[in-house]
Amino acid sequence: MRRTSAYLTLCAVLAAGCLVGKLALAAESPASAAPEAAPKTPATPKAPEFIKLDKVAKMPLVNFPHAKHGKMFPCKDCHEGRPPLFAQKHSETGMKMADMRAGKACGSCHDGKKVFDKDKKIFSTMNCMKCHKAAPKPDSGK
Repeated sequence: MRRTSAYLTLCAVLAAGCLVGKLALAAESPASAAPEAAPKTPATPKAPEFIKLDKVAKMPLVNFPHAKHGKMFPCKDCHEGRPPLFAQKHSETGMKMADMRAGKACGSCHDGKKVFDKDKKIFSTMNCMKCHKAAPKPDSGK
């Protein structure tokens, strides 16, 4: 009788182990996915609404409206090319107004000469307060 109960216990443990192993393999196997399930694509990170740029001297810091620019232009316009206008990570060196005025970074478009939306000129980086202004107020939800 003792041998029988030990044998049954051993069988139950082995069966449970096999079941757990099969479940683990099924979870890892791509074939186990439901046929109607669409293949997963890597998630594209969501771009931030605003990017805060470092404060310059006594000027207010810049809250770059990233989402607004992203609606007007594809990401590759600014983040691809050799070299890209902007890396897709925070820069340790920061941005310099002299570089922008030389046509780099923001200054590549914000030169006061380029036109978009038929005949609307893009303001120049010389118009300081267009960018150096107080942070936007969050929506109150009203």
